Amino acid sequence: MKNEDRLHDELNEQAPFLNTLKQGQDGYQVPANYFDNLEAEVFRQLDAIGATRKPRPATARPSFWQFMQQLWQPRVALAFAGLITIALAAWWYFAPSQTDASADLMAAQISVDDAEAYLMDNLMELEPEHIAMVLPEESLPAITLDLPSPQKEKNNPAIELQLSPDDLENLLQDMTDEELKDLML
Repeated sequence: MKNEDRLHDELNEQAPFLNTLKQGQDGYQVPANYFDNLEAEVFRQLDAIGATRKPRPATARPSFWQFMQQLWQPRVALAFAGLITIALAAWWYFAPSQTDASADLMAAQISVDDAEAYLMDNLMELEPEHIAMVLPEESLPAITLDLPSPQKEKNNPAIELQLSPDDLENLLQDMTDEELKDLML
């Protein structure tokens, strides 16, 4: 209460006119139910003067040049440039690239005989699954543990793969139990 009285006293000292405005009933007052009847009253007055609502004209489709002008707006042009940049970066990142070695290999004309000779000379460097997929069964190398004799090579046209005892030991250690059981059968 004391604060409120002190506020009135201070307001009287600083702005006595404002204090008198607040106490009086000056100002505009809205009649009762004014907004409830406003819409109906406005349309009644429009009908009285003969005014009619005109339908909203359909917006014309912009021409090609108007459309292009909209695209040249700075924000649209920057967004478009950003999208193109992202698309090109994604294409560059995900596009299959050729290494120099594969490009050189593609450029070199290698005959089938040369490729076959290379593969037959380097069978140990290839995975057995890949060899089995490419070579026919009769061309698959036979595995022997002894050194081939010159007469054996003349009689047997099949290519023999030679394994040293150390290689055989490593091969057997790498095999699973199931693979060893299959060898026994």
